[in-house]
Amino acid sequence: MVSTKKLLSRKAKVPTSNQTKKSSLLNVVDKAFVDLTQSYKKIKSMTVALSGGVDSVVLLHLLHLLQKKHHFTLNATHVNHGLSKNADKWVKFCEKLCRDLTVPLDVHYVKLPQKKSLGIEGEARQLRYEKLLQSKSDLVVLAHHADDQAETFLLQLIRGAGVKGLSSMAHFDDTRKLWRPILNQSRSDIESYAKQHKLKWVEDESNLNTDFDRNFVRSKVLPILNNRFNHIIKVISRSSTHLAEAQNLLDDLAKLDLKNYLKSIKYKHKLQVNTLNKLSLTRAKNVLRYWLEMNDQLMPSKDLLDELLRQVLTAKKDAALKIELSKEFEIRRYKDDIYLVQKNKKTNKNYEIVWKGESEILLPNGSKLKFKKVKGSGISLEKIKDKKLIISNRHGGELFKPDSKRPTKKIKQLLQESDLPPWGREKLPLIFINNDLACVPFFGVDVKCQTKPKEEGLEIIWDT
Repeated sequence: MVSTKKLLSRKAKVPTSNQTKKSSLLNVVDKAFVDLTQSYKKIKSMTVALSGGVDSVVLLHLLHLLQKKHHFTLNATHVNHGLSKNADKWVKFCEKLCRDLTVPLDVHYVKLPQKKSLGIEGEARQLRYEKLLQSKSDLVVLAHHADDQAETFLLQLIRGAGVKGLSSMAHFDDTRKLWRPILNQSRSDIESYAKQHKLKWVEDESNLNTDFDRNFVRSKVLPILNNRFNHIIKVISRSSTHLAEAQNLLDDLAKLDLKNYLKSIKYKHKLQVNTLNKLSLTRAKNVLRYWLEMNDQLMPSKDLLDELLRQVLTAKKDAALKIELSKEFEIRRYKDDIYLVQKNKKTNKNYEIVWKGESEILLPNGSKLKFKKVKGSGISLEKIKDKKLIISNRHGGELFKPDSKRPTKKIKQLLQESDLPPWGREKLPLIFINNDLACVPFFGVDVKCQTKPKEEGLEIIWDT
């Protein structure tokens, strides 16, 4: 349902000093933006996650008012999950809203998978973030507020989450470039602002369905707590901030424990067992959590993490350790390292791919190749000139010479002498210039194709 409030016209100006005293929410976002640019960097563009609900409509309105003052471009993104019969009406509402404010809008249509391993809420959220993070803006701005934070905290508490889970949402997520400028503001303050400025918004009827955990906490649990402890929202927000600070310290400790290892690691999906062996069990688990997060993995349960660490630390070097982490990934051990390995990818399919200047190519076996132009290393760009750079799987019998001081060897021999695990050998891609083998990721560039010290080169990184 759409409220009867009137949207401020696109000619709206930043309020005068007398007006801003009344618009405290505007002052909050203004100050938050200034603080962010002082500690982060100059922000030239932002994209608002626009659902059409009151929170995101207010956020878009606030940033529209501040746009000229701070000289940034503003865009909006709406994700249509198709879950509601009113979903298309929400799209039209967002289109009109952005048209009135002259804010460019991107609309993404997504479909939830039939098997919802994360539940409807979880799958919808994951798909929404996937689309939002495709934005090329400096920041993606989200309209989460203090009530959302309290709901998230309680849901994580019910699920038995640790420090990271209970720290809930961050004001600023540097890794994903997400910003939540109204995270400390209450839902009532946001609704008051919307009414004061006669804004329109839509109401999602699914918010009334208490079969969803978040809606149950919002409509049944929080009102009872708020009635008894009228500062509960602020208190939870403060606790989340304390826990976020504690999590930052745990991350810093993990970085210290991994300091020497991270300097030498080429691929982040590998971790030395000796790194964990030297630590107390608590610190080893902290490192393991940090490593999994580095690899964009959902955090396993306490029992699974404990069992994973036990097996990693007690398994013999030659043990065929294989622990299922999720439907897509498993942990394996080879010699003195553990690996995060993607499952169920066919590795015996022949392929031949011509590089056309892409920065990244996903191979049929699930591994990736990343391409970067550099000086003084990699494949000589001069050698590639007017020729085809071809990526292929191994066929057998290929010869390779990455070191002028050592003899030419068969790839098979190099693999037998290397630390590359068996499942990695199956996926190993080869890089040819026309018909000549130029590069074997993990082993280097053939001497006849290597870049001279001041020459432009193409560095190819293989991510298994």
